[in-house]
Amino acid sequence: MEHYLTSVQKCCTLLKVFINGNKEWGVTDLSKELQWSKGAVHKMLSTLESEGFIKQNPQTKLYSLGYTLLELGNKVKHDDDWVSFSRSYLQQLAELTKESVCLCIRDHRDAIYVDKLDSPLPIRFIIDAYRRFPLYATSASRVILAFSPEEMWDAALEEPITAFTEQSLTDLSEIRSRLELIRSRGYEISSNMRNVGVTGIAAPIYQADGSVNASISLIGPSDRMEPNVDRWLSALLQMTKEMSRLVGYK
Repeated sequence: MEHYLTSVQKCCTLLKVFINGNKEWGVTDLSKELQWSKGAVHKMLSTLESEGFIKQNPQTKLYSLGYTLLELGNKVKHDDDWVSFSRSYLQQLAELTKESVCLCIRDHRDAIYVDKLDSPLPIRFIIDAYRRFPLYATSASRVILAFSPEEMWDAALEEPITAFTEQSLTDLSEIRSRLELIRSRGYEISSNMRNVGVTGIAAPIYQADGSVNASISLIGPSDRMEPNVDRWLSALLQMTKEMSRLVGYK
């Protein structure tokens, strides 16, 4: 921690408030949220605004995220090796199934959908991409967690477990049993655990050393997914097997 710049760390803390919070914030609300003085918040907002990381609505005087962040986000996506490597495979799976598909990666204790293709069908599940969520939360992230070292299990499960639906797993022993099942069979299929009426199928991409930091997931309405689950699972496993081979896994 002694190598960190406190001012930069505070800027990052302020920006992260916008990730899961309101679209726009005023100085007073940010001051209460962060428990900082109004003067400190205003000075930081002014600095971030000067660099395009924050913009102010001239009518309401409220602040929101700026377009420099959009530029940086697009640059991350464009330069990400996993995204460029996986795109053609996502397209193949999307064309075959007509369901939503995504690429999920682990970033520390969190998971992020870093690329996606939404289903062209009128009734579909829209993937909320580019946002962090717990590793235990979805079929795609649980696959990654299942093949991670058990110390990562401990780290991912040490914080309070969020129940997203009535069928979400919240008991630690049940979650661990689920992870062991995923590890033994090599994939995950789940329904109603993150969103009611939605089924997800996910499989890991193994790296050369056998570790897993990414997965491919197929997501759609349960009444359409379940009749095709065996067929879609077979296609997904064949695809991730080929992807794993290409990145050096034997």
